Amino acid sequence: MKTEMPWWRVDFGEAAARAAFDAVEGRFMTLGPITRQFEERMAHLLGVPHVIATSSGTAALTLALLEAGIGPGDEVIVPDRTWIATAHAVLLLGATPVFADVEADRPVLDVEAFKAAAGPRTRAVLPVHLNGRAVDMPALRREAEQRGILVIEDACQALFSRSQEGGYLGCHSRCGCFSLSIGKAISSGQGGFVTTHDGEIARRLVMARTHGTSDITMAHWEMPGGNFRMWDLPAAIALTQLDLLEKRTADLHRVYQRYQQALRRFAFLELLPVRTELGELPLYVECMSRERARIVEHLAAAGIQARPYYANLDTAPQFSRRAGVSYARSQKYADECFVLPCGPDRGDDEIDRVIEVLSTFPGSDEA
Repeated sequence: MKTEMPWWRVDFGEAAARAAFDAVEGRFMTLGPITRQFEERMAHLLGVPHVIATSSGTAALTLALLEAGIGPGDEVIVPDRTWIATAHAVLLLGATPVFADVEADRPVLDVEAFKAAAGPRTRAVLPVHLNGRAVDMPALRREAEQRGILVIEDACQALFSRSQEGGYLGCHSRCGCFSLSIGKAISSGQGGFVTTHDGEIARRLVMARTHGTSDITMAHWEMPGGNFRMWDLPAAIALTQLDLLEKRTADLHRVYQRYQQALRRFAFLELLPVRTELGELPLYVECMSRERARIVEHLAAAGIQARPYYANLDTAPQFSRRAGVSYARSQKYADECFVLPCGPDRGDDEIDRVIEVLSTFPGSDEA
C-alpha cells in the first residue's frame, strides 16, 4: 500500500544545502567553529549560559547522567510514557530505570507517582515534557530536593515550549536535554544538546563529551566519558533552521489549530490537548480513540500515514517491572493514542484531505 502522505513533513530548504556544502568545503568535518556558533546562538535564544552540543538527544541524556555520576546500583525514575531513549540512557550506564505513571489527563510524569516510586537508591529523576507539555516542575523539584534526588529534564520534544516558571522548558534544573532529530521543531537531521546554568557542570559535560579530557590534542584523562560530539556539518544545518524559528513555531501552531477546529465534529476520536494558551508548543497532533487500529487502517487505505503511539516502557523485555505496580493511565495512551499527519511544512490542503478521509470513517456521522 503506497503512502502518499507521511506522518511528518519538514523542508530543510536550499539554505541548509548551501550551509552543509560550505561546511564540507571549509573542511569543518569535526567539532569546530560552526558547532561553537550554534551553541552560543542556542544559549542566547533559550536564555541559558551554557549549551553543550551532542550527536543526538540520546547522547544528550546519556551525557547528562554520566556527568552526574549515575551508574551501577543507582535508580533513576522515568515516566512510563516516553520514547525509549530516556530509559536506555539510564540502562546503558548500568543504572536501573524505575517507571512511574503519568497524570490522569496528560501523558506526563505524575508527581504523586514519582513520590511513590522514589526509594533509598533513587539518584535522579528524568521528567519528560512529552509533545511540549510541561511536567509540574515546581512541585517535582520541591519533592526531589527534599529527597536529595537530582533533576535532569528530558525536553527532547519540547524545544521552545514555554515554562510557567518563565523562559523555556528544559532550562530550570541541573541539566536539560534536547533533540534535533528529524521530527522536531528545529532539526539538524540528527543532533542534540544539553543546557545548564552551572559553570562547573558545563566544564565537566564538555570533558565527558570527548572521552573525559579537556584537551584532545594533549590528552590526559580526567573523568569517564565517550564520543558524544556534534560536528560542524549538522551544526551548520541547525543554524539555518534557527533562522526559520519564528516561521517554524507559527506553522506548528497553525497545523494544530486547523486540526483542533476540524476534529470537533467527530465523535469517534478526540484531540489530545496541548496548553497552547500557556505557551506549550504542539509538536505533534495527537488523538485518542478506542477505534485507533481501524482509523489508522482507514487512513492508510487512502495513502495517509498515521502513527500509533509507542508502547509503554514497562513492557520492554530489557527492563525489570516492579511487582504490584499499576501503569493504568499510561496504558490508556498506549492503547488509544495516535498521531495524525503534521509537521511545520504540512500544507492546509493536506490537513483538509485528512479531515475529508476521516469524515468517511464508518461510524462517523458524515460517513
